[in-house]
Amino acid sequence: MTKLTADDIARLTTGAHFLACCIDPSSLGIYADMITNAISDHPINLVSVDDLDQDALVVSIGIVTQGPMVAEMLPSGDEFLTCIADIEKRLGRKVTAIYSLAAANVNAIIPLMVGLQSGLPVLDSDGMGRVFPMIFQSTLNAAGLSISPITMMGVTGERATIEAATAFRAEILVRAVVTEMGGWAATAMYPVTAAQMSTNGVHGSISRLIKIGRILDGEGSADAKFVKLVSLLGATRIARARVTHLDSLARQTDRQVPSHAASITLEDESNGRIVRLEIRNEIVLALVDGAVASATPDIITMLSTENAKVLSLEDITVGRVIDILSVPADEKWYTPEGLALSSPQAFYIPVKHPRQA
Repeated sequence: MTKLTADDIARLTTGAHFLACCIDPSSLGIYADMITNAISDHPINLVSVDDLDQDALVVSIGIVTQGPMVAEMLPSGDEFLTCIADIEKRLGRKVTAIYSLAAANVNAIIPLMVGLQSGLPVLDSDGMGRVFPMIFQSTLNAAGLSISPITMMGVTGERATIEAATAFRAEILVRAVVTEMGGWAATAMYPVTAAQMSTNGVHGSISRLIKIGRILDGEGSADAKFVKLVSLLGATRIARARVTHLDSLARQTDRQVPSHAASITLEDESNGRIVRLEIRNEIVLALVDGAVASATPDIITMLSTENAKVLSLEDITVGRVIDILSVPADEKWYTPEGLALSSPQAFYIPVKHPRQA
């Protein structure tokens, strides 16, 4: 068991932005400040799934959004505790520990806040090892584990419990309820045993974010930090390139993908190569001279060339030179079952991942 400190939260926040693959981090910072202000009086216990009894019940905690930014309508405080109580009532057993719905952006840090409120330990594991926009994109679903029951509470205090035959069907139902609840909902889902999580989850998630943050927030040049990211994550630099065109595409993606498409075109001035980034909430595809250089489930992110600051889409302007990095995802994502949920084809882009048959 590890007790997290305020410094750990600051570093985790940076790491969670790095793995967010261009998502705006405004909500992340708000939650980080809330946790930092409370952590001195209420420690957060980070535990390994192997520290728990094999039959212990663990559930994922996270916010699902559909419309307004969470930063504009913050939870009042009891939504997640209510979701946990509702799932305990539904299953007839107590939750032993909680884990992140996604180990990036705001959902990487929300379980820490809930851990402060509830006293429950937080697992150093999750079901993504990064962030995906859809709740069925989980290694737990890829392994055939049930996403249900899903308990939800929205900004107005309305509550819902969803039982669905498949995670794909749950996606449609949850999005509809979230819209009716005002644009976001606190959720608890993927109730599994510690043994199931041990076999099918992604581990070391929170610890990895803290390590990434220590590198990016530390001293040194962007190049020196990149060398450390290579050692820690197996990162590669796709290109250091200048932005030449930004395109917010008018066409709507499938209704299960909660955002419009966008793309960025860049030129690597050292060799004239043309780089194109395709975005569906996150960066999902990087092409260099038309060939696939990296594709989801790979983690594709953007850094400043000056100090390796993580960049969001809002930071990108025509003429800016940026570093584009690729980090391999957990190996579970490269199985046939994992790629079926996470490859570009899952985002309705007719391109195969290089490791896809």
